[in-house]
Amino acid sequence: MTDDIQTDEPPDSRTKGKHRDRRTIGPVPNLEEYVKPDWWRGIFNRLYLKTDGDVVDDQHITESEIDRIVQVLNLQSDAKILDLCCGQGRHTLELMRRGYNAEGLDQSHYLIQRARSTAKKEGLSVRFREGDARRLPYRTDTYDVVLVLGNSFGYFDSVEEDLRILTELRRILKPWGRVLLDVADGDYLKEHFQARSWEWIDDAMFVCRERSLSLDEQRLISREVITDVEKGVVADQFYAERLYTPEALRRLLEKAGFSGITFHKIDTESQRNQDLGMMERRHIVTAVLKKEWSTTKTRGQERAKHVAVMLGDPAKPDALKPSCTFDDDDFYTIDQMNAASRKRWGSRCLTPALSLPATAPTMSG
Repeated sequence: MTDDIQTDEPPDSRTKGKHRDRRTIGPVPNLEEYVKPDWWRGIFNRLYLKTDGDVVDDQHITESEIDRIVQVLNLQSDAKILDLCCGQGRHTLELMRRGYNAEGLDQSHYLIQRARSTAKKEGLSVRFREGDARRLPYRTDTYDVVLVLGNSFGYFDSVEEDLRILTELRRILKPWGRVLLDVADGDYLKEHFQARSWEWIDDAMFVCRERSLSLDEQRLISREVITDVEKGVVADQFYAERLYTPEALRRLLEKAGFSGITFHKIDTESQRNQDLGMMERRHIVTAVLKKEWSTTKTRGQERAKHVAVMLGDPAKPDALKPSCTFDDDDFYTIDQMNAASRKRWGSRCLTPALSLPATAPTMSG
């Protein structure tokens, strides 16, 4: 297999003698043979923001998408939000501008640097990290909401790896946390993808695209040949994205432990309104995680909580209890508090010491 050019900063074409370096491998009979398993490591760079900039680098579109997300989730201002596969941080930053508590993670060093630079220029305190979505660097039970936007779900070679991502989301979400996926409509794209197209991406560059279904018809294989009118071909890159049907995505979410799975409509806008590729027809999918709080061991470094509750003060007169003694109603209240404490802190909660003087029963945990 000939290596395609996928770097954070694609090199210029250079001249050696009378011959310019070749930046393309020419016609290929089978696109799938040229897709690297880790194609996503090198493709999300400066050129990505040009080839896909009509959708992914437009502030009006970003604001419109956040409007829809806030509406669908009925997003609360105190929610702790992770924007997974955040790219250059456009959604994370817009959420922060609106007063939400959001942070982002992406594997692309270039895009994370762009996100940090934008946040710094705007005076926003946002945490952006580089990382792999299959092994998230976050503690268990951390987030109220995880967003996976921009059709960023389905990049890996196997469904099992996509399931690993959802399993990680199950781990880092709090009980009753929610996930929102923005994904392509697989049923539609299998029948309506553009096999070939080209478009200008700025005044000096254009991109030619080829597409085909994978052998198993579960992924859409794409090739982009990006050409500068002065420098020639600057990139020839191949990538593949899984085409999830609503039924397949529902099954995968359920397998990962999610429920309440709902599909919502979202419209795709574009500055150029030409070849939208995988962004042409999309769903927003939401799901809820019904789980218990994790134990101390799995929740990492969280320290055990110690709680002491004192009911009654015999040194103070009480018109309702002249003798400062507790009756059945009071002990019922203590029992209810104990049950609630055990539910929250488990074995770290101790039974009330009912043998203590009735004027000052205590409960500790």
